[in-house]
Amino acid sequence: MNDLISIVLPVHNEVLNLKHLIEEWDAELKKIAKIQYEFVIVEDGSSDGTKELIIELEKNFTIINLSSEKKRGYSRAVLDGIKASNGTYILCTDSDNQIKVYSLIENINNLPKEEVFLFGARTPRNDPIHRKIYSKMFKFLHDLLFNSNLSDPSCPFVLGKKETFKKLPDKFLLKMREGFWWGFVAVSKRMKIKFHEVKIKHFKRSKGDAGYKLIQMPGIILRNTIGLFIIRLTNFK
Repeated sequence: MNDLISIVLPVHNEVLNLKHLIEEWDAELKKIAKIQYEFVIVEDGSSDGTKELIIELEKNFTIINLSSEKKRGYSRAVLDGIKASNGTYILCTDSDNQIKVYSLIENINNLPKEEVFLFGARTPRNDPIHRKIYSKMFKFLHDLLFNSNLSDPSCPFVLGKKETFKKLPDKFLLKMREGFWWGFVAVSKRMKIKFHEVKIKHFKRSKGDAGYKLIQMPGIILRNTIGLFIIRLTNFK
């Protein structure tokens, strides 16, 4: 396989994690001669030195730097990264270093065909308990509406051909302001794109903020529930 893989990393205030992540992924992927890769770092209005770190990393690694002065949000960041990618294949994952390079390496001979996404399932999921509880509750609704047959439809490890990603309409993917991957699965189902789910190892976040706080979760769930119903009730013909 000589196709280029673009690794899309949305980044917000990850100065403590990003350098180690890029160094580790680059070192391991270099060992595999048949892999060509680039990092698409979609920086999202960070204020902790992440912007400056990315500029330094560009000197030593193949990076597309999509830094922004204003926060665009996770969903817009992922979509901007996909659009800027040069690869035949795109891997979208997070920059918190909870998913390691080995999840890609283990699936490098398992690349999906067009109109199929390879979707990770965090096994086990190492997140705060309140996030896991809310995800289980939200999955019940998601299954009722879309029946994706995925065990972990919010997993930020999604690999597919760029042409497959491009088939999904931005205006509906952006309905999910925080729950991007829930919406991504929903839109993919409506577009009749298939999934191949694989187990991946998920690590505890060792540095930095663990994401949304408990007090934020009810509002996030309400907004994203509305987003799911909009996707479900839309005619995608």
